[in-house]
Amino acid sequence: MKRITAFSVAFLFLLACTGLHVGCGSGEEKAVREAAAEQEEEVAEGVPSGEAPTGGGEVTGGERAGEEPPAGYLYERQEIGSPSPLEYLQLVDVRWADHADYFRVVAELKRLDGTDAVNVPWCFADYSEDPTIEPGTEIHLYIRGIRREDNHATSLQAGEGTLTGDEVCYQILMTQFGSVDGVEPVNLFVSTRERRPFRLSYATSPLRIILDIWR
Repeated sequence: MKRITAFSVAFLFLLACTGLHVGCGSGEEKAVREAAAEQEEEVAEGVPSGEAPTGGGEVTGGERAGEEPPAGYLYERQEIGSPSPLEYLQLVDVRWADHADYFRVVAELKRLDGTDAVNVPWCFADYSEDPTIEPGTEIHLYIRGIRREDNHATSLQAGEGTLTGDEVCYQILMTQFGSVDGVEPVNLFVSTRERRPFRLSYATSPLRIILDIWR
């Protein structure tokens, strides 16, 4: 009986560790995004300080009204990585996909020589403080240490808002503000219809910064 129970626990654990599907997004046709979403798997390996990892399976839920978000989804600022040491990286791709219960944005990073990044750069996600934006309707994702010449993402053009086709998270805007204390960041702004909790995490091999927004 103990052996059967142990096998059942191990089997359930393997099911829980299956990756989350992430699709591509760029303004291409929705069918292309959905096809790509079926081919790429993600497992969230890093979550904000003080939170337990919550990757390993798609979040399930019912109606949004009055429902508590899953563990790890917050309305407050979240950070991952470390401000130092700084390792300049290249941004090779930005993609997104709308899922049943969350909207996901993925920024894929490499080292300058094209190999997998080892250190997670300092990143934070928070609601934008732009006075021209209605409060609580834009989530700002900051990624430290991506210089202009090392931004190779073709899915987003800096300074141009790109419509996602999603009803809740309807637009993504990328900007590079230049040097901030000698460090150049990439900034991604996700416009939302209403204030929603979110989760910042990362995955490795290759390194991906992941922003999930609870729908």
